[in-house]
Amino acid sequence: MRKKFLIIHNKMAGRLKAPVLARVSKQLERQGALFMLKAASSVQEDIDLARAAVASHEVDAVIAAGGDSTIRGVAMGLMGSNMPLGIIPAGTGNVLAQEIELGHKPKKIAQTLINGLVKTITPGLANGEPFLLMAGAGFDAQIVKNLDHNLKQRIRKAAYIGPTLKALAAKPQRLVIEFPDDQGHVAKSYEASFVVVTKVRLYGGSFILAPEAELTKNDLHVVMFMNPGRFGLIKALICLALGRNAHVHAQVMEGGKAVGQMMKNRGIMIRPCQKVRIKSNEPVPTQIDGEWLAATPLDISTSDAPIQLIVPQTS
Repeated sequence: MRKKFLIIHNKMAGRLKAPVLARVSKQLERQGALFMLKAASSVQEDIDLARAAVASHEVDAVIAAGGDSTIRGVAMGLMGSNMPLGIIPAGTGNVLAQEIELGHKPKKIAQTLINGLVKTITPGLANGEPFLLMAGAGFDAQIVKNLDHNLKQRIRKAAYIGPTLKALAAKPQRLVIEFPDDQGHVAKSYEASFVVVTKVRLYGGSFILAPEAELTKNDLHVVMFMNPGRFGLIKALICLALGRNAHVHAQVMEGGKAVGQMMKNRGIMIRPCQKVRIKSNEPVPTQIDGEWLAATPLDISTSDAPIQLIVPQTS
């Protein structure tokens, strides 16, 4: 049972969801928990506050209250330590909270923070930057790059409409995805117009992206949208939205061994791995956990610094 918490919150994230933090705090008080609230306005502040909590030995867990960006920042400060990370989903995007089936009821969230299980998860690394959920190159990164964050604070998810339409209208760029062997040489490569390297099953919190991915496994799932051209990409995205990515069409075989899966729409291939490299002839935008990162190339691997994540008893 955990009773002492540091809650790090993003005062700018999801203003319409600010009452969530207040309601969960009230439930924590009712259940006899003690907590300190500290606001952060940058990822670096999230990291610094979390690291200070680890060094102080004064709390039982550090809680990230906000969206996935806030959670990622706090998690970075806890990587490699035994300090548990809890979540209060109070941001515009709450993909990790949905992945662990945390729910939205303040009483359940408070009970999870106090009595939930602690599971070890291994973050991914994209060009050395940790991520908890996924890294992407192409379509979704283009959306993130064009997103107006001030508008997002006012109208939340509706702010994504314009950047999404702009990304759909643009000509998809060619990406090369390379899978290295144990010696670091390229063992296999593919071409795609959009790539997501994920640690989790869900995309956008509700669509099944990688059916066999599990947050607690020490691997990555590379989801490659391989249909060429704008309409090929749109077709694959529609199939994803309709849930067809939850069904396997065929196993991808190499040397008599199954190395991946072709999904039912046949335009999406999923291949598990430990390392992958994404490159392109021209710079293509990339993102991690819904935040703009840089342009290609992108070297992705698993980290050796785990995180202790608090999850519901039923997860």
